[in-house]
Amino acid sequence: MRQPLMPFPFNLRMLALLLAYWVVLFFSYWIAFELRFDFAVTEHYEAVRANTLWWVLVLKLSLLLAFGQFESVLAYFRLPDAVRLFGALFAAAVLLIICWYQFGGKAIAPRSVILSDLQLSFFALVGFRLLFRLKASKSLSDWYSVPDAERVLIIGAGEVGAGLSAELMSKGRLGMRPVAFLDDDSKKIGRYVHGIPVAGKVDDLADVAKEYRVSRAVVAFPSASVRRVKAVVQIAQHANLIVDTVPALTDLVSGKATVTQLRPLELEDLLGRNSVDLNDDAIQALLANKRVLITGAGGSIGTELVRQVFQRNPEAVLCLDQSELAIFNLRQKFVDHKKPNTGIQTKVLDICDPLSLTRLMENFKPQVVFHAAAHKHVNLMESQPNEAIKNNTLGTLSLARIAAKVGVEHFIFISTDKAINPTNVMGASKRLAELALIDQQKQAGDNTRFVCVRFGNVLGSSGSVIPLFRQQLSEGGPLTVTDPEVTRIFMTVEEAVGLVLQSASQGSGGEIFVLDMGKPLKIVDVARQMIGLAGMHEGEDIEIEFIGLRPGEKRYEELQHLGETLHPTTHPRILRFIGGSEASDLVDGMEQRLSNQLQDGDSSAMKQLLKEMLPEYKPHLDE
Repeated sequence: MRQPLMPFPFNLRMLALLLAYWVVLFFSYWIAFELRFDFAVTEHYEAVRANTLWWVLVLKLSLLLAFGQFESVLAYFRLPDAVRLFGALFAAAVLLIICWYQFGGKAIAPRSVILSDLQLSFFALVGFRLLFRLKASKSLSDWYSVPDAERVLIIGAGEVGAGLSAELMSKGRLGMRPVAFLDDDSKKIGRYVHGIPVAGKVDDLADVAKEYRVSRAVVAFPSASVRRVKAVVQIAQHANLIVDTVPALTDLVSGKATVTQLRPLELEDLLGRNSVDLNDDAIQALLANKRVLITGAGGSIGTELVRQVFQRNPEAVLCLDQSELAIFNLRQKFVDHKKPNTGIQTKVLDICDPLSLTRLMENFKPQVVFHAAAHKHVNLMESQPNEAIKNNTLGTLSLARIAAKVGVEHFIFISTDKAINPTNVMGASKRLAELALIDQQKQAGDNTRFVCVRFGNVLGSSGSVIPLFRQQLSEGGPLTVTDPEVTRIFMTVEEAVGLVLQSASQGSGGEIFVLDMGKPLKIVDVARQMIGLAGMHEGEDIEIEFIGLRPGEKRYEELQHLGETLHPTTHPRILRFIGGSEASDLVDGMEQRLSNQLQDGDSSAMKQLLKEMLPEYKPHLDE
């Protein structure tokens, strides 16, 4: 059981510290007189010194005690400790000067002696404390006696970089020895931070790394733009340096991470874009004090939805997923080991179970629904088109109808860019779901607003290319790429979900929102970047192997559907498309035809039916 804090006891340690302070203050006061009279103190002032010495020392020791200088841990001494030490001695000097004026300068030390004593006693006690700090940390001996410490170059000589260098030097943490800084601020170049030189600008990285014989660089400007970090990494990789980075600035400020929690720079750091500016008032109005239902809550998008929705102070959040493991992991992150009554509930449930879903939604009474549950893996669904249609199309339509029935205000469907002119079953199933929701909007009127949001690949999501490359790297390769020209567009999960919430706050019903996903990247270039980040070289340490496009895969992702006209919205990274009258014509009879084909179970026949429903769909037919 934790013991309560007790007043500092008078013990041998305190007695020894009292004696040491007494000796330091005695000699400071004595020498101050000698300096004032050029080491020839007159008989009168000899008497003054002798008569005042005892009570001056008592005064100073009492003030040091009042300022907490006897309770300090001697092994730690920083600027706040020095400020408190100076405060105690300065207060003593002020009292002595007041006494001098009160008694007209009689039987009291001269003012010059008082000021000299203040300086001497302060510097002497600081030196005394620094000796203990040096003895406890053994920083100098550690610094020069660890020849195997890795020489590190810190990029960024600001507060984060300075803090990192101080921590790395303290007791040889992490086995790293910072030997130089780089910084773009020309005023800092040539100066020293904690005794370490700022050796040049960031663009001088290669030359400085060679001069100081470093093997690792640490990027220590967490607020820098993605473009700047990427440029720095490219220079470091050309210099054959291992590149680490400090935690994100938000994590450092919030206390979630410390500056020494270094991690290897990852692809997400280089492919992500600058933070998205969101109209948080609109999102807050959508979610605050509302009951929110999230399907597919255990996936990468769903988990981030839970996190960002919960930040907007909803009344309650109900998280659904058909995977027991996904719900278990979600509870570990958001529910278990947290404060009780967090407002987050979890259920293992399949959206294709309309009876259970209806009962659950009637009890929970959600006002906002985010529908992220889906079979999303192109290759798996290409061989199981019936499962894709049952879950992605019919499951979505069933959920939408139940939502309208129980009075949901906003229904946001997470779609995909693969629904645009689809060449695979997964994309076709999502396109049919979009059209079904547009038609459902016409039936629901203004009671429920149905909105679709399309975006592309999410960095690091399960089944995506980046986790696959990481696994292949750990196994020694090769990294498999389908085609040299294949490109994809990537977003961070934080950016994607933030824009989903922004789209939801703008939707009036019946729209398809398309997120600006940035520039497409060649997958082979992504593979090469990951090889470089791992400190390896293509062709020497690991190979890239081209295996050909698989059924249903495109070389290039498209941004809009045939016949669609996209319009700008109030947010620069969100475009809007309003569905046309063809949705009703297509959806009429769609559910019955798809359900009948599910009973048949023929994969090729299902693809043929999808082709009839979606003329733009170009299926890969099974032989």
